[in-house]
Amino acid sequence: MKCLITILVAVTALSVAGRADAKFINFAGQSWSIKRGGPKGPGPNEWSDSADSVWVDAQGQLHLKIRQINGVWHSAEITARNSTGYGNYRFKIASDTHQFDRNTVVGLFNYANDFEEIDVEMSRWANPSDQDVGQFVVQPANVPGNLEGFSLAQAGALTTHAFNWQPDSIFFQSHVGHADAPATADLIHQYRYTGAAIPPLSSAMKTHINFWQASGLAPSNGLAVELIVSDFSFTPAIDGDLNGDGFVGIEDLNLVLGAWNQSAPLPDLRSDPTGDSFVGIEDLNVVLSNWNAGTPPPPGAVVPEPGTAVALGLAGMALIGRRTRSS
Repeated sequence: MKCLITILVAVTALSVAGRADAKFINFAGQSWSIKRGGPKGPGPNEWSDSADSVWVDAQGQLHLKIRQINGVWHSAEITARNSTGYGNYRFKIASDTHQFDRNTVVGLFNYANDFEEIDVEMSRWANPSDQDVGQFVVQPANVPGNLEGFSLAQAGALTTHAFNWQPDSIFFQSHVGHADAPATADLIHQYRYTGAAIPPLSSAMKTHINFWQASGLAPSNGLAVELIVSDFSFTPAIDGDLNGDGFVGIEDLNLVLGAWNQSAPLPDLRSDPTGDSFVGIEDLNVVLSNWNAGTPPPPGAVVPEPGTAVALGLAGMALIGRRTRSS
């Protein structure tokens, strides 16, 4: 018994020491753990939790840096301490990722294990001629349809990348600027995934932000590289919240009306919440049946009722929508 007690005390002491030794950071209103040690994946890489590698500035922006420490290159990663579940995950970037070194990788993702993972990634994967720097991924990436690449060549330094994780779909979107409800003209790329690899709800599924070296390769120019993330937000899933701002209102309605009676390819996939490649009465009903759901706009903002166009034409729109689609 004495031996058992001694072992339990020792194990408890090690556990407490491990927790005390862990480093955390507050960013975007959440607590995040900072990865350290290695070599370990992805990469594999060495990971630094130094304040010179991971920090939040006076404006509340997160900085992750790939840099040398005592002659060894280190990457940086933070992980949300809480799991948040289905909903819209939005990351605002303040770095021109198209210009980053070919050996660097930006990862904005939810991860439970290697087969339950949702990624927005930006990298040339050590290939200097690769122009599709951006990619949306549902792991495993080697399954057809699980990876969608796109260019960030004209995006510039201010971009927003989001994914809306639902039980039956994942809607990815990247756009120029930091607006929560971007104009269609600002869209860079969008993709709706409805395949078999949609991760289930899991307490292990947590949000990560990392900046690392592909295959463990140092930056090709030998220089340190810094990623700036201006903000991160999570909005719980609400049916009818097409723009992902946490409220069902006029902006969502306008997305449907702006693409009314159109079939694929649609200029803005947000206008098709049913995902059937046609914008019609079913999509309109998704918005109207959840009107004003969610967190309302700030005090003083006007929350209008459904627009006149809807009041005047619901029946006609329904008939036109169904007739056009069947023709």
